[in-house]
Amino acid sequence: MAKQSTTSGVNKNTQTQPAGLVNNNIALDELIPVISLLDYTLNLMRTQNSGRAKYMFKEFGERKEILYQDILFIIEEYRHFLADGFFLILDERVINRHGLQDITKQVLTKEKIEKILTGSKEAVALYKSCSDAQKKTIIGMVTRKLAVNPDAIDLNVVYELSRESGIKIQENADSARLLFTKEDSDSK
Repeated sequence: MAKQSTTSGVNKNTQTQPAGLVNNNIALDELIPVISLLDYTLNLMRTQNSGRAKYMFKEFGERKEILYQDILFIIEEYRHFLADGFFLILDERVINRHGLQDITKQVLTKEKIEKILTGSKEAVALYKSCSDAQKKTIIGMVTRKLAVNPDAIDLNVVYELSRESGIKIQENADSARLLFTKEDSDSK
């Protein structure tokens, strides 16, 4: 007589999840959205053979879909770039799974940085709320924007940002503009 199985069709490897927990399993080949928060080139993850960047963001707000297996490496090797507000991972599952909530809550999003760069009423309060490293980046962005167009941002906001940062933004922008103008005239 054949033996009968004592399991009744139940997969022993199946685990029930406690109520209230979210399943945040992420496949290694899943694409995860990432956004650059710099107005200059950001390189993430160099390839071993060529030494060139595997992921190159060329402008502020540029989005790329990055394999989760590469995100794991980026979190490990470039965590300080994330903490400094150079980029954001836009998938909450990744943020939660790797305990990055404390880091990302101090990083301003693209939309909040745009409010500062347009001289919004909230600009100074937003500036005060971000990390020190991101504050330096934002001051650089404001300075470069004013160097190109002195009327690009409400000067009252520029004054308040200067006062808050201790950096003479308008003077730096004027100097940069003069330097660019001088270089242009010298090259002719």
